Amino acid sequence: MRFRSGVRVIRAQPDRMRLYRAVPIVEPAESKGDCMDHSPARPGPPGVHPYAYATAALLLGAACATQPELPRLPPVSREVTQAVRPGKFVWGDLVSQDVAASKAFYGTLFGWTFSGDGRYTTIFNQGVPIAGMVVARDADRGTEWIGNLSVADVDRAASTFGQHGGRVESGPIDAPDRGRIALVSDASGAALLLVRAAGGDPPDAHPVIGGWLWWELWTHDVDDAVDLLMDVAGYQRETIDLRDEPYRVLRDRKVRRAGVVEAPPEVRPTWLPYFRVADTAATVDQAVALGARLVDQNDRTAILVDPNRAEFAIGTWALETDRIMKEAE
Repeated sequence: MRFRSGVRVIRAQPDRMRLYRAVPIVEPAESKGDCMDHSPARPGPPGVHPYAYATAALLLGAACATQPELPRLPPVSREVTQAVRPGKFVWGDLVSQDVAASKAFYGTLFGWTFSGDGRYTTIFNQGVPIAGMVVARDADRGTEWIGNLSVADVDRAASTFGQHGGRVESGPIDAPDRGRIALVSDASGAALLLVRAAGGDPPDAHPVIGGWLWWELWTHDVDDAVDLLMDVAGYQRETIDLRDEPYRVLRDRKVRRAGVVEAPPEVRPTWLPYFRVADTAATVDQAVALGARLVDQNDRTAILVDPNRAEFAIGTWALETDRIMKEAE
């Protein structure tokens, strides 16, 4: 019922996932010269990520009259490692229509603290920077978590998305302190920020309470998505039986990095982040009291929608994973 990394996955069932806020698949908005489009004009594929333009404008926008300079993006690791761990999710960005409300919710739920200049907010868990927040430019499009995926070559990886029917939303660009980055979306519209960190990726470590636990892609075409990600990040494919259904795991030589599940037709493809908690049931109760909506829950994991409509998941951690992580060290 659960695989060895400790995340017990909730399979995508249409009756269950109709509880999600349905986000319509949209065509890309026309560029108005606001520094967001660095590629020749062309029609985008169906399912272009609905929040990609807010992220692109704030994280990747080139200098112009309306946006004179990039916000200062912090390094993905406090220590300079110079290590590159392709396929590791090294950071996350919350594109929020109400950053103050998002800070209040996640700060209370996970004990996070924050710092920033109003354009970019850094999230700290137990004093360690783990993620950031930016303001969504379109208030009607809600809030979304965007994973930051480490790759060896951002330019090649971004090009690979295009070759597989996806889109380079913005970049690649060199961001001071952060490194080389590019915002991309796959053929179904699920977005990622590709990163080659300037100071190297953070080391693999045991997930801490309030920190990253897992990333999971919900997609309409599992096989194509897995093939793309294997090409981009050098993943190995692993299939695990969960509730008598196959669950695809993406891993490098030693560490499982992410999962892939088939989403029902009415669910917009997206990357779902998991955060580690000590007690799933207690955290669900607290999240709901703070205004979140529960989508599904079992004894180890739960999927929720925060008050600003961003989907996220929580989970506890299996003791067996400690052995796996020690073997990987």
